[in-house]
Amino acid sequence: MSRRKKFGTAAAILVALVLAWDVHYIIDESEQGVLTNFGKIVPPVKDPGLHFKLPTPISVVYKLDRRVRPLMNLKQELITEDQKNVLVDGYLLWRISDPIRYVEAIRTEANAVKRLSDLYRSSVGIVVSNKSRDAFVSLGLQHQDITKASQEILDQVKQVAAADYGIEVVRAGLVEYTLPAANRPSVIQRMISERARIAARYRSEGEERAIGIEAFAINEHEKIMAAAHAEATTILGRAEADALETLATAYREDPDFYKFIRALDSYDSIIDKNTTLMLPADNELFKYLDGKEIPLKPASSAPGQQ
Repeated sequence: MSRRKKFGTAAAILVALVLAWDVHYIIDESEQGVLTNFGKIVPPVKDPGLHFKLPTPISVVYKLDRRVRPLMNLKQELITEDQKNVLVDGYLLWRISDPIRYVEAIRTEANAVKRLSDLYRSSVGIVVSNKSRDAFVSLGLQHQDITKASQEILDQVKQVAAADYGIEVVRAGLVEYTLPAANRPSVIQRMISERARIAARYRSEGEERAIGIEAFAINEHEKIMAAAHAEATTILGRAEADALETLATAYREDPDFYKFIRALDSYDSIIDKNTTLMLPADNELFKYLDGKEIPLKPASSAPGQQ
């Protein structure tokens, strides 16, 4: 066999091998495939496994990852509703939900990343530009919940991505909402002043409430003391009435002995060891001091008394 013939045979074998290799393809478990003939998509979507096709470039297979993938570092500077500059950073989680639509509109992952990045940034611009800066960088106690803003962004991105690109946006949101470096000192000072104003308001409200509580406590104290005084006066009145009744009974039983006892009580009140009395001899105080008129205690008491 001539050299030329040998070379032709080897070339034919090589072409056959290349064609044999090119006409089959394998879809991995994490992928799904879309086949095109002459640039036209041939349904259905190819599942994982071994498949066959026409040689390239007649047929081209697009192997698409069907896992959820992140899209990060979506930073941009925006102007808020109150014309303040802010720096915003966010993220997307996405996956291919309609492979045929995806290949028709995008074809490559690089294109998908670019389209999703642009879509996210435009949606964030709409959401943030319709809110004031203080809704996120709060100067007071009330502020916009970032999760609500993230939901608004997701609602806008999800609808467009599914309809135009065959992509499902699983989640989208904000991870950072900050101020440009040049604006931070003035905003921080405003925040400090605002916190001081709020603290002063709370302190004033607390002092006002404390005064009210103190006034209520004083009022209750006075009510309790007045009720106690009234009750004590009533008890004392009853005790004095009982004492007077006892004294009257004792006086009726033995007037002389009663007078004697009362005289001794008066001696205890006006005389002690250092007392010197200069009184006339017929003064009433001397009546019992000489022992001549001391009455005797009755031998027996009235029935029921000792």
